[in-house]
Amino acid sequence: MSSTSSGNGLLNLEDVEAGAGPSKDNDHLDNENRHDDDDDADTSDPFDVPHTKNAPLEILKRWRQAALVLNASRRFRYTLDLRKEEEKERRKRMIRAHAQVIRAALLFKLAGEKQIGPPVALPIAVGEYNIGLEQLASMTRDHKLSALQQYSGVEGLSELLKTDLQTGISGDDADLLNRRNAFGSNTYPRKKGRSFWRFLWEAWQDLTLIILIISAGVSLGLGIKTEGLKEGWYDGGSIFFAVFIVIVVTATSDYRQSLQFQNLNEEKRNIQLEVPADGVLITGHSLAIDESSMTGESKIVHKDQKEPFLMAGCKVADGVGTMLVTGVGINTEWGLLMASISEDTGEETPLQVRLNGVATFIGVVGLVVAVSVLLVLLVRYFTGNTEDPDGTTQFIKGTTKFDDAFNDVVKIFTIAVTIVVVAVPEGLPLAVTLTLAYSMRKMMADKALAISQMTVVEAYVGKKKINPPADSSQLHSSVVSLLNEGVAMNSTGNVFVPKDGGDVEISGSPTEKAILSWAVKLGMKFDVVRSAFKVLHVFPFNSEKKRGGVAVQQSDSDSEVHIHWKGAAEMVLASCSGYLDKDGCLQSIDEEKEFFKAAIDEMAASSLRCVALAYRLFEKEKIPTDQESLSGWILPEDSLVLLAIVGIKLLWVNLIMDTLGALALATEPPTDNLMHRSPVGRREPLITNIMWRNLLIQALYQVTVLLTLNFLGLSILHLKDDSDRKHAVQVKNTLIFNAFVMCQIIIIEFLGNFTSTVRLNWRLWLVSLGIGIFSWPLAIVGKLIPVPKTPAAAYFTRPFKRYRRSRNASS
Repeated sequence: MSSTSSGNGLLNLEDVEAGAGPSKDNDHLDNENRHDDDDDADTSDPFDVPHTKNAPLEILKRWRQAALVLNASRRFRYTLDLRKEEEKERRKRMIRAHAQVIRAALLFKLAGEKQIGPPVALPIAVGEYNIGLEQLASMTRDHKLSALQQYSGVEGLSELLKTDLQTGISGDDADLLNRRNAFGSNTYPRKKGRSFWRFLWEAWQDLTLIILIISAGVSLGLGIKTEGLKEGWYDGGSIFFAVFIVIVVTATSDYRQSLQFQNLNEEKRNIQLEVPADGVLITGHSLAIDESSMTGESKIVHKDQKEPFLMAGCKVADGVGTMLVTGVGINTEWGLLMASISEDTGEETPLQVRLNGVATFIGVVGLVVAVSVLLVLLVRYFTGNTEDPDGTTQFIKGTTKFDDAFNDVVKIFTIAVTIVVVAVPEGLPLAVTLTLAYSMRKMMADKALAISQMTVVEAYVGKKKINPPADSSQLHSSVVSLLNEGVAMNSTGNVFVPKDGGDVEISGSPTEKAILSWAVKLGMKFDVVRSAFKVLHVFPFNSEKKRGGVAVQQSDSDSEVHIHWKGAAEMVLASCSGYLDKDGCLQSIDEEKEFFKAAIDEMAASSLRCVALAYRLFEKEKIPTDQESLSGWILPEDSLVLLAIVGIKLLWVNLIMDTLGALALATEPPTDNLMHRSPVGRREPLITNIMWRNLLIQALYQVTVLLTLNFLGLSILHLKDDSDRKHAVQVKNTLIFNAFVMCQIIIIEFLGNFTSTVRLNWRLWLVSLGIGIFSWPLAIVGKLIPVPKTPAAAYFTRPFKRYRRSRNASS
């Protein structure tokens, strides 16, 4: 059967690659700044989500409920929709229950089938094939081993499907078309994305924006009534315009993000981390499948000839294997599930959750400040302590008209609501998404991010560094032969050479593809080597031992058995007692191990993934003969002969994120010192003590300047004796507005009436420029102030943690 992930109808199942590089223990990096005091580990922090990948909904709800802000609908529009996720899980449970009921019913028939023979329907020809779609789907879905036996096992089934168990299907256009017509394609219906108008509709349905719209309407009506249409629409119109900009920008941002996620999902579908179709196991070694996504049970199922059925959507937990595809697309339970639910594009990353914690903290502070400002302004207003720009008291009890008082109160309320809108940085988590999206697009355009094109850039055979690394003329033919044998046989990847002479296609994990590509350049004929040897036993790559091995023998002779090992260079090197030099001569490695260790360290220092290939001869007589003993045979991994050490080029990226500066910093080319920065632990605070120091210095400076200008500005600027007090106050307010927000020339010079500002003379422009520039040397001086290593938040949270711990202990 055809499959979008395979060109020949046979699918290779492999364990997800894990750590096939220098195994330098980096666990200490996560603990580098961990304090001895256990008080610093807060296990009840709602924003401390250890594993956001498939995190339980209860944990996601916990941190979501901790965000007490008014505009939660805007804050969480970039994150997972919990209601839709619950509906998705409900549908999954229904499908799982359906599968479990069918399997349970079959158990009652099992004993009888063994006695009287399985009641399997005869194959029904469909088109050019001697078995029907429904029979295939039923056999795999219900795990009917009796049906498979009735079809003479996987060999007989392959004949019914006209598939070769070694080479797969022919793969020509006519054959693919016939198979699609008979069995369908490995796709399922996709729900269309939401339109821009839908995002626009959702953007304005936010409490704070609705409050601002109402305030703008009231302000507009009162302004026109009191000041006339010519000038009365300024305040209300400016609020309407600001809200319109927010809605359009929000909708545009969300819409573009949804398009980016759709493209990202298309790329994710090309990365097979799951079983992509239903099928029957042909051959496998230590193959273990996690079927929890379909059965709901976390038990790992080991697949062999007694349990050969594989379901689409399940994850490969361990081992390797090849399967014959029997069901694709909506003819699988996974396909039906995917067709019935919309795909999730809002899974939170740990960084996004932490950023939402920071945004929540800032939002709560902004809410408290907004309420405080509202109360202070109302008290000042109704006690007669506020004045108009011309010096007239705004509210006089018994004198001020109700319309004027109501209009002033609306303006005060609008100020408080605006503080909430401005203070809550709902774009903080989005900054990460935009930065990563831009960086990935930039790196892909520059071909800097090409994981599928990782290449071998250094190679040592014996003590000789091969330059270029794929130059086989520098090696003896016996060495090349052993390298080709080891790479081809000890690999979960594949090499496909088109019959029409096109480019060679290499599949597998990034490391496998790099090594296979290197061997192809050395002259390896993948199919020839594979057909010349038979596999006796396989030790799949193990993330603990960081290596994998295979025992092979020539197919047409009783020659010696070759055991090939491949894995992390320092691990394989430790098991070697000799090495082959470039001339194919066996040499002792005892005196040369330091040389090879130095070569490995040099490649690791250059950010290369170091992989070693080794082999040894093994007597055929010592190999277990029966299948049960052979399956439990542990491949010898001592007295190995080192064949080669290769360095595979990797890409290390250390991105700097900083709210509004994230996108700007992402556009800067990376520097070499970024490569030497240590990773930041997951529990490390996002805002470090150094950042707190810089923020406090700048905040104190800005608050001091703004308060000084607000209360003493008329005197400092020599405007107190100005005959036009209203103009003097507007000049002072304009300077305050312009002091720390530069590039406002258009607003100040041409939109004065609309923004309640006036034009400044050149002296005041210089004052604004000087105030802004002074923050730069202030920041330089501030960096000289030392900061403690203990996070600042620990000093405030430690007493609460101790109190909570003591209360829990007493209860």
